[in-house]
Amino acid sequence: MTEAAPRPTALSEIGDALAQAGAASLTGERARLAEGLLRAALSKWEDPQARPQLLGAFSAVFAGEDGAAQMRDFMSKQIFRQLADSLAEPAKDFDEVARALGVPAMNINAAQAQVWGVAVLRYVVKLEPIASASVDEVVATVAPTIQRYLVG
Repeated sequence: MTEAAPRPTALSEIGDALAQAGAASLTGERARLAEGLLRAALSKWEDPQARPQLLGAFSAVFAGEDGAAQMRDFMSKQIFRQLADSLAEPAKDFDEVARALGVPAMNINAAQAQVWGVAVLRYVVKLEPIASASVDEVVATVAPTIQRYLVG
């Protein structure tokens, strides 16, 4: 009996979406890097099938060290491995991606904080007005800050 391939998790799907958006901006117009990344993340959160899994991953982060370790691995390694795969280059780590972008590694964390902060306020806390704003409104407001972190 052949074992079925594991079903992708919402985190791996969001990682794929972010990696594809990052690869497209690194090989194309870098001026839209933040917009592409933020739209990719929000598209997964907007997906009614993925959102419960993402909310579960967030809950696990606060429930104990195992969940926090999984999220740390996802945010510091998995996304960047997926980005490297989409660029058909050797796997890159967190610091190599920062060097490739020409920014301090702390800027990558700052950009991640913006994206995940939006997700928490919009989808977990449901704080208005961000909870009911359109994706376009959120992107127009937040992407310039993320862009500054990622491009300098």
